[in-house]
Amino acid sequence: MSTTAKGTYILWLHTTQATSIKVGRFGESAFEAGHYAYVGSAFGSGGLAARLKHHRQISARPHWHIDYLRHHWPLQSIWWAADPIRREHVWAEALQQWQGASVPVARLGASDCQCAAHLIQFEHTPSIKAFFTLMQQRFPEHAEIVEESVL
Repeated sequence: MSTTAKGTYILWLHTTQATSIKVGRFGESAFEAGHYAYVGSAFGSGGLAARLKHHRQISARPHWHIDYLRHHWPLQSIWWAADPIRREHVWAEALQQWQGASVPVARLGASDCQCAAHLIQFEHTPSIKAFFTLMQQRFPEHAEIVEESVL
């Protein structure tokens, strides 16, 4: 990835226990054990490299909703696409429609848009190949989606 490439990403997190977490202005929210996808985009001056560097660490001063969750859940992997088109909303919508997906807290991660949420829960992490195939069917010009293991 270019150091300033812009694009869209999914942070994959996992928790083995149900828990209640205070998420900024949302307050306490209950979360079941499972796999969670947090969809975001990086179109600022630092691009994907800077945003993903931020998300790989535990933030001392949480800024985004995901920062609060990262204090409790480990980051498992990251899917990202260096693409000049902001696709976080179509990615979030596609994941919400995936079999076995649910929205644990309405509007979480989506307070600045009209999406139902940008945090989606799964019993099992979907296949990146299946997700990329779906995105290519909808958008033939879609950039490749890369998976980075974090563990």
